[in-house]
Amino acid sequence: MANTINAGLQNNIISQSALDQFTSILAPVQAFSSSFNDEASQKGKTINITTLDNTSSAANFAGTYTAQNTTYGTTTISLTGHKFVTWHVTDTEASQSSAVELQRFGYQKGGDLAKAVYQDILSDVTAANFSTAGFIGAASTFDADDVADLRGLAIAANLPVDQCALVLDSTYFTALLKDNNLNPAMTYGDADVIRDGRIPSLFGVGNLFESTAIPSNSENLVGFLAHPSAMAVAMRYLQPINGKEYIAARRLYDEDSGMVLGYREFYEPSTGTQTAVLEAVYGYSTAIAGSLIRMTSA
Repeated sequence: MANTINAGLQNNIISQSALDQFTSILAPVQAFSSSFNDEASQKGKTINITTLDNTSSAANFAGTYTAQNTTYGTTTISLTGHKFVTWHVTDTEASQSSAVELQRFGYQKGGDLAKAVYQDILSDVTAANFSTAGFIGAASTFDADDVADLRGLAIAANLPVDQCALVLDSTYFTALLKDNNLNPAMTYGDADVIRDGRIPSLFGVGNLFESTAIPSNSENLVGFLAHPSAMAVAMRYLQPINGKEYIAARRLYDEDSGMVLGYREFYEPSTGTQTAVLEAVYGYSTAIAGSLIRMTSA
């Protein structure tokens, strides 16, 4: 006999699993300067995000203090991105849905939305915006030595490597996991590689992210090493003008990442159909070109 799930519990189960998968796929976006919070906003709102470029080296004091050049400014972003996914269930389908099925459904929808937003943001990671290519080659040729080379390029560009993140296509991340210099726990000093398939840090690079959704951008893009000043990304909750017209209309907020989604749900009595909408309102912009090093397969 099928379980009958309360309507309120249904949207809670679906929306929470959707948020979990959304933040998981979009985790690499945290490599950039960001402004994520659950404040309500309107589409098109302008948000300023602080970006700090490389600073000058220390100077010798020779009787006077001279002003050193530091690019300290803001990147202005308009919340022009608005993507959504929808789904619906009939009264009969709702009565026959188990909690497990609902959770899987929300997980898939959250992933679909996240992939679309993520690839839109990364569409700016091109040779025109970020000219430095630090690695060119197949995944089979990629190893820890190449990460060290990327680190060297970052240092040469005066980027603090501990603040940088390395985002890799899953095939390149897998190549690192297979590197014999990393996977023995005694050599690496941490069992995460073997136990969890995770590389928390490497050669001082602050964060490593694995991704299955990096767009090629028609340039064979497979990854990048970035300082937060390379790009700026913002995300806000789009509040309905009249939330009372919906069965449910609320923000979904992840406290760890700060990412926020909107969830709306409405019912059509004539068809006995309940429809839900999961939406993301966001904006992004390139900031400092020298703060990102691209990786391509060819």
